[in-house]
Parts: sequence; structure tokens; C-alpha cells
Amino acid sequence: MNYAIIIRPLIGAGIGYVTNWIAVKMMFRPLNTWHIGKLKIPFTPGIIPKNKERIAESIGNTISKSLLTEETLRLSLLSDDVKLKIKNNLITFFNNSSAETSTTIRDLICSYIDNNTYETSIINITNYVSNSIYETVKKSNIGDIVAEQIELSAKEKIKGSFLGVLGGNAIISSISENASLKINDYIDKNGQNLINSMVSTEISKYTSYTVSDIYKNISNSNIDITNIIMDIYEKFILNKLSDLLKTINITKIVSDKINSMDTLELEKIILTIMKKELNALVNLGALIGFILGLLNLLF
Repeated sequence: MNYAIIIRPLIGAGIGYVTNWIAVKMMFRPLNTWHIGKLKIPFTPGIIPKNKERIAESIGNTISKSLLTEETLRLSLLSDDVKLKIKNNLITFFNNSSAETSTTIRDLICSYIDNNTYETSIINITNYVSNSIYETVKKSNIGDIVAEQIELSAKEKIKGSFLGVLGGNAIISSISENASLKINDYIDKNGQNLINSMVSTEISKYTSYTVSDIYKNISNSNIDITNIIMDIYEKFILNKLSDLLKTINITKIVSDKINSMDTLELEKIILTIMKKELNALVNLGALIGFILGLLNLLF
């Protein structure tokens, strides 16, 4: 029996199998550079450890530019399934909130953020609203408006009277002009503090309401709060998603996450995803080696 007919293809298969197996292992191993004295051994470290940063950046770019694109995210976030899930969650939340509960709006907010963040946010909101109101009040010249109305009312009162004949209108105009200056000056000096105090009081009052009280008030007013929130959500995704994605650098997030991984952890993830494909590559090496062994018998 001519054993060469069997041995050569088997040897070829073994060489192909081992060669591809080593090639797959060299993707990850060795983890570090090897040296003989001062001489660096070629192909160390492995392909992935050596090019980890470049691979991480490449994966990040691929995900942000080809997979998680703005249009892809917009279509996904505005899909009927996603909107239905959000709406159902809102309905469940509001139904639960309608039950009698001592949970206040402040308690609800603080269940998602810490107390310091809440206090800082309230201060920022109060200042923003107060400043907006104060600037509007200043521009409207409240002192002039109030003084003008007082002047018109006073002149109407003395019209045709003895005081009117004696020049009361001029006196009233003078008083009105002085009152306008005093009111505007008072607003300039004290308006911001007064408005800030009133806004702060109103915010404290509303945040002390219970969730159930707020929900009942909304329900009694026949306002469909669920649909309003869904409209806000859709408009936000349509108009603000682009700005949001500019602040969220997906490429950097993915790249930093991969770079922060231990190489062994990254190896485990890749092998989990591509285990079948890499095994098929090794087996393909054996098959090609076997076929080459057979062909070698013919020449």
C-alpha cells in the first residue's frame, strides 16, 4: 500500500491547520514586546495589542459615521415601536402618580439627581427666570407707565374743579414726572431682588406639591399631558438631535472605552463575536493544506 497517498494530504492539512491557528493567536499574542538582549523580536506584541489605539479609533469612526448616524438614530427614536413604548411608560407613570401619595415634585426630581445638584439647578432656574423678568420690566419703563396712568386719573378727577382752574394740571404733571423717576430708580435698585424673591417663593410652592396633586389638576383641566409630552419629544428629536449629537462625541466615547479595556478583555469580546468565523478560518487552512497535498501527488 502506498502510504504517501494518505500521508502527504494529512501533512498538508496539519500544516495548514497549525499555520492558521498560529496566525489567529498572533492577532492577540504576545501581549507585550519580546526582546533578545536589545534586539526586538519581530511581530511582537500581537497585531491587536500593537494597534489597539488605531483599531479603537477606527471602530469609533465606523460606529459614528456608518452605524449610529444622525438619520439612523432619528428614524429609530421616532419609530412607531419606540414612541408606543414611551407613551405606554408615560401612561403607566401618570396612572401610578394619580394614586394618593406624599411624594412631592422635589422628592421625585431628587430620586434621579442628588440634593446638591437639585439645589444648584433650582438656583440657576430662579436666577434665569428672575433676570429675564427683570430685564423685561426695565425695558418696559414701568415707572413711566404707572405715573402716566396716575396723571391721567388725577387730571380727570380735577377736571372742571376749582383746583383745575388754579393750575392743578401742571402740579399733577410735575408730581407725575417725579414719581416716574422715583419708581424707575426703585426698580433699578431693588427690582431684581424683589423679583428673585417672588420667583423663588413660587418655585418652592410648586415643588412642594405632591405628584398626585399636580396630576389631578392637569386631569381636571382636560389637558392631555401624555400627548403634549410626546409632541415635545418628537419636536426635540427632529430639531435638536443634531445639536445633541455634536455634544456627544460617539467616536471618542467608543474609542476611549476600547482603549481603557484590558487587552485580554478585548480579546475575549472579539473571540466571543467571531469564534465561529475564526474556527472556520483555522479549519479552512486544514482543508486547503489537504487539497494541496493531494495536488502534490499529481505533480
